[in-house]
Amino acid sequence: MKIRYIAMMLFAVYVFTANISCVKHEGYYDYVNTESIYNGTAIDYFKSKAGTYDSLLFVLDMLPEYKDLIAAGDVTIFAPTNASFHLAMTNLNLVRQSQGKPSLRLNELDLVHLDTLVSKYIVQGRQTTEQMLYVDGLEVNTVKNELTMHAQRIKQDASGYVGGGLVTVYYTDKKGSEFEILWVRSATQAVNIQTNDAVVHVLANGHEFGFGEFLTRMNK
Repeated sequence: MKIRYIAMMLFAVYVFTANISCVKHEGYYDYVNTESIYNGTAIDYFKSKAGTYDSLLFVLDMLPEYKDLIAAGDVTIFAPTNASFHLAMTNLNLVRQSQGKPSLRLNELDLVHLDTLVSKYIVQGRQTTEQMLYVDGLEVNTVKNELTMHAQRIKQDASGYVGGGLVTVYYTDKKGSEFEILWVRSATQAVNIQTNDAVVHVLANGHEFGFGEFLTRMNK
């Protein structure tokens, strides 16, 4: 009788566990990474997101050549948000304050150095995550200054489904080196936004504009 009771209990536990494993939990279980399509230019897309890309647009106005390169089409933009510029400017001005130097604003930055930094975010070709499926990622070239960057697609696991979650791209400044220890990497928060003249991937808010070079270049 006791053995029969134990067997029934074990069967009940098995059924309960099986049912739980089939439940669609909240989270990324049903996540489908569909490409967003914006019927307009990349610049128009940035303008449509008030409070998100104001700093990027301001910098592009300072360097109009990049607006022309984007308008020519066939490019990919790894777009830094306002938060990325704010982080870079805050860290710069904290250091300058400690050195007894006056604070700087975006419109006071050195244009030559700013040009170099902005070039890191705009690369040749329309590069979606489908082009980044290589095990070692994909090397991409900037539209200006002949810099080599690196993009690698990472697909997170969803609850109950390996590889079925959110698609992220790690976008990396190789610093002219093949040694990964020297690379500076940033993750995306949105990918594959298709505009009429460019593909846009949005970098995470925690990314500091300049890939670690902003302070040394601008603190003169």
